[in-house]
Amino acid sequence: MASLFDRLQSEIQTRQRMEGITPADLLDLSSELRRIVNAITRRREMSLAEIVFELDMKPSEAKGLLDTLVEKGYLKAFEVKGELRYKTFFAPRRGREMPLNVWDALSDKIE
Repeated sequence: MASLFDRLQSEIQTRQRMEGITPADLLDLSSELRRIVNAITRRREMSLAEIVFELDMKPSEAKGLLDTLVEKGYLKAFEVKGELRYKTFFAPRRGREMPLNVWDALSDKIE
């Protein structure tokens, strides 16, 4: 039987593998990456040209940052009429799961 620590560690690893950005992830981003995510979130979706113009960045710099965010799973890239656009991809909200008989579950942990 797995210990409580093992189960918690497994849960943490599972959450880390989930795609999408969470509020905690946003806080961990560098200021440049955060600016891009915030701009795209406000406008729902943006192209590279729009990001370069709005955030006053060099195209190569913006493209590198966008690629990083797509690689992390925080943005989704898609094509519209031959133009690559980016949209924020939020992680699904996780509900809290409580055992049907919480007191039995807790007493198992104490023993």
